[in-house]
Amino acid sequence: MPRTAVVTDSSACIPSHLAGALGIVTVPLGLLIGDDVYPDGSLSSSELFRLADETKRPLRTTSPAPAQFLEAYRQAADAGAAQVLCLTLSASFSGTYESAVTARALAAEELPGFDVRVVETGGLAMTHGFAVLAAARSLAGGASAGEASEQALRVAGRARLVGLLGTMRYLARGGRVPWIVHWTAQLLRIRPLLAFAEGRTRSIGRVRTEEKGLQRLLEYVRAHSSGGALRAAVMHTGAPEAARRLSKALCRELAPVELLQTDFTSVMAVHTGPGFVGLAFYEDD
Repeated sequence: MPRTAVVTDSSACIPSHLAGALGIVTVPLGLLIGDDVYPDGSLSSSELFRLADETKRPLRTTSPAPAQFLEAYRQAADAGAAQVLCLTLSASFSGTYESAVTARALAAEELPGFDVRVVETGGLAMTHGFAVLAAARSLAGGASAGEASEQALRVAGRARLVGLLGTMRYLARGGRVPWIVHWTAQLLRIRPLLAFAEGRTRSIGRVRTEEKGLQRLLEYVRAHSSGGALRAAVMHTGAPEAARRLSKALCRELAPVELLQTDFTSVMAVHTGPGFVGLAFYEDD
């Protein structure tokens, strides 16, 4: 069976040690602060928010250019892979999928006979990351690219993300909520809870304290679990202590078979702002 290389984008937030162990190639999205462009991962979340506060310039994100995906395909071919499975986040949130598809057309001209399969998982952050990990693990176990793609989509379809925001300022900056909502939440010291599942993000409540928020995250996981083998990832943006407490409580109360811990990349942090802590999870078949 031909060896298949896995390519994805940095929004997956996959811990670097796992990406390295599974040979996953990550193409970074871009972060724009004013006119300056930073590859995702080149700034820590603390550096990102410090620059934003110091410069007062707008924060924006950008999809990888097709040339970046083409270079990843090229590297895979040079390393001896016979084909590439490229998995991207939801096209509803980014033009990353379109860039990967454009690069596939370029690769067909430059690398004749080298197969590139591009799949949109429909996921976000580690709901996307879990799909990528599932595909890479399937391939490592001898699955074909088609079988790995199907496994990725099954996992992405089951995975959920729930998170506690530290502020609504950055959602307001990005036009995702009105400024009046941010000001009201700040005045009342309210922290929103958001959930992402099946391609949609929605509000699931508000809390006044971090401790109550962490409890609500665990309650959400319980409510959407059936007792199967749970895989989870705790993510945060500049909130390591809250993430540590959440991980500890998750292990104690729900005993996941896999628990990953990861920082949100700078591109993801732009949308959540500092103080975010969240959980992505799904149950195995």
